[in-house]
Amino acid sequence: MKPPPAVKLAFLSALSVAAAGPGLADEIVISGIPLTGVVVRGVERCEVQYTMAGRLTARSIDRIALHLDDVPALGKAEARAALGDLDQAMTLLDEAASQAKHPWHRTWIHYRRTRLLDAAGRYTQACHAWATLLLTGAEPCWADSMPTCPPDQPDPQTHAQALAQLRRARESAAEGSIAAGLLDSAIESLAMIKPADAARQPRPNPDGQTDDPQREAPQDLRQARPPSRVIAAGPPLADEIDRMLDAGQAVAARREIEVLVAAPGGYPLDRLLHQYGRVLAMQGQPRDAAVRFMQCAILFGQGPHAASSLFETARLYAGPLADGRTARRLLDRAANLAAARGEDVLVERINAALAELNSRR
Repeated sequence: MKPPPAVKLAFLSALSVAAAGPGLADEIVISGIPLTGVVVRGVERCEVQYTMAGRLTARSIDRIALHLDDVPALGKAEARAALGDLDQAMTLLDEAASQAKHPWHRTWIHYRRTRLLDAAGRYTQACHAWATLLLTGAEPCWADSMPTCPPDQPDPQTHAQALAQLRRARESAAEGSIAAGLLDSAIESLAMIKPADAARQPRPNPDGQTDDPQREAPQDLRQARPPSRVIAAGPPLADEIDRMLDAGQAVAARREIEVLVAAPGGYPLDRLLHQYGRVLAMQGQPRDAAVRFMQCAILFGQGPHAASSLFETARLYAGPLADGRTARRLLDRAANLAAARGEDVLVERINAALAELNSRR
């Protein structure tokens, strides 16, 4: 779900739509369909602000590409990426950054770099771009752009640079924020990856023989970012924890959950994150709960608990975190995902929550 991420993270400097400096003849591409005759005004709270026929409109950044008259290299980069020429697209994004006239231009370029690298499976480079994105401003919504592709095996320099950038972003993130929690996950994940050169170097085992480290790498990578497809119906303990949570037995449930967090073994990790979010919310820790829910939604975006995790995060933002705009964006994402998965009951709950939120306007 990154998350869009829904998830919260410190980002994007305070941007005024009026100060965005519109282009002269811009284009927005939504899910591959171009929308012409628009003037892009800026990006605020992870929504693209634009005028069309004199009317100001906002649209979520999900599945959007921009072609800006003020930054011609950006459109060229998107075109090369659409043709599968990622390296040339990255070069053109560098050129676009030099053409950027406003802070939101650069933020958008970092965002698109993150998404394109993630879609291409370049996990380490995507993490570097995401960390740079988080360092460029002050809006928390960019946190859910966290890369979710499987780990790759980068060269040592790329690996070291990405890890250092993630750590810089973590130092800048507000303690206890959703961004901080997701950055901790990314740092842990990346730290477990063996760079390509290191992986090729044989090393002696305790018996003095030479082992091939490649034999160990796949397990490390699976531990670093477990794929959502391994998550099916949970074991009996998972069902028991759900029963505790449903019965309001937060203390007992948390005790079991924290034992599992220390040594999860074969326990379904997306379910564990979702349950951890539930118990934290029950115990009056909404920000920590939102971190766990968003980790579930982003790291296991196609798993069975992703949509409900987005929904629960939205409820926290609509309630104790008091950010209705973010709640609405997360509810929209949750509704789309739940509908795609055929989760009709959840869709009804989401629609009811949206109606209630809209009634407060």
